[in-house]
Amino acid sequence: MSANTFPAQIEPFKWAEQGFVWAGTLPLSRFVRISREAVGSIDDQLINIDCKLSMDAYHRIVWLSGHVETKVSVECQRCLNPVEINLVSDFHLALVDDESLIERLDEDADFIVLGESEATTKGSFDAPATADLLSLMEDELLLLMPLSAKHEFCEHKHQPAVEELAEEKRDNPFDILASLKGKLN
Repeated sequence: MSANTFPAQIEPFKWAEQGFVWAGTLPLSRFVRISREAVGSIDDQLINIDCKLSMDAYHRIVWLSGHVETKVSVECQRCLNPVEINLVSDFHLALVDDESLIERLDEDADFIVLGESEATTKGSFDAPATADLLSLMEDELLLLMPLSAKHEFCEHKHQPAVEELAEEKRDNPFDILASLKGKLN
């Protein structure tokens, strides 16, 4: 594998023993879920990644550590124009192949149990677990995406401006009742 090739699938335990380290940039287009949220062209947008795998002293927990960083333009929920957000994450994830190992982790440690959604095996019970490294990096970035992205200051497109509301005179419902009472008497 060349130094610039980012591995999509890894064997965490094997690669941690070998001291896997990768640093470089990837196009935003490789991160499908984030690309769906982006507005405008993403052709020139890059994600900076620096990651490594290491193993604990007991050789049962693999740690994926690193840093990911990018900027993504998404739609502002107020004005509907693009707003650029910075996505920066320093992460330290425990990759375990047995849920019983979770008890050994600090209570605030982030972890992924291999064999669930992020990992697959190659057909036999004894085959080594693999993890989708690209997906793990994307998950870290998605956790940083705001639920409702917006500019710090902008005008809401769905509602009239404050001046328009002030100018608009509304009928008082009690005035209408009073006029009806006068007509009945």
